[in-house]
Amino acid sequence: MEVSWQLLLPGIPLTSTRGALGWSSVTLVRTADRIMLVDTGSYGDRALLLTRLQEVGIAPGEVDDVFLTHFHFDHVLNFDLFKNATFHLSETEIRYVTEGGFQAVNDPYVPAVIYPLLAPQIKSFSTEVEIQPGVRVFPLPGHTPGTSGLLLEQTQVLIAGDGIKCARDFNNWQPPPAFAGKRAALRSYRRAADKAQIIIPGHDNPFRVPIQEEVEYLDSFSLELTFTEGSANDPLTIHLPKNSPRQ
Repeated sequence: MEVSWQLLLPGIPLTSTRGALGWSSVTLVRTADRIMLVDTGSYGDRALLLTRLQEVGIAPGEVDDVFLTHFHFDHVLNFDLFKNATFHLSETEIRYVTEGGFQAVNDPYVPAVIYPLLAPQIKSFSTEVEIQPGVRVFPLPGHTPGTSGLLLEQTQVLIAGDGIKCARDFNNWQPPPAFAGKRAALRSYRRAADKAQIIIPGHDNPFRVPIQEEVEYLDSFSLELTFTEGSANDPLTIHLPKNSPRQ
């Protein structure tokens, strides 16, 4: 059965001394009879996400499934747009949110207050189940205990969320912020490297595996930052290249 994917919002590999910017990837997956999103982005992405959905001819109410790679704000906060969808979330991640695990490790990014609002739509999983034919859960613990990706089995495309945040970290074997431990995060890297041909990371453009002398990105994009109050008047445009040298 053919399974296709399309990046609606590319993850942005930037950080800030002010805090997490929260620009994560949002990926559309289509099977023969289902429409799925992987993650929803955050409030700052809301208008753009709605525009992207309109451009591909999908109304929010037509989304059948939303797969949440983990329960951080930048991946879940647009959940309320998809009132007809079934949300898929790891049982391990649910316990992390509801039993105080995130507080025990000082994880500041979990919007636990919204979990009860979403809970009626959640269908949990505990193993490497098929969400749809040819679309299989791929556990990637480390960033959080229940971080999980989706493997499109026919094409070996891994939608990794923050199990793999960006190509440079993956290439340098540098784990993401690992609230469930760096060893677990690096084991997840190894499983991904062994299985995937293309990785869609949480905060970067999709890239091919293995990485050779250069990161082979599938696409390129630019980002315009505009400063208004008490700063430069001209926008700053950052071009993120299609290929970047091995670090």
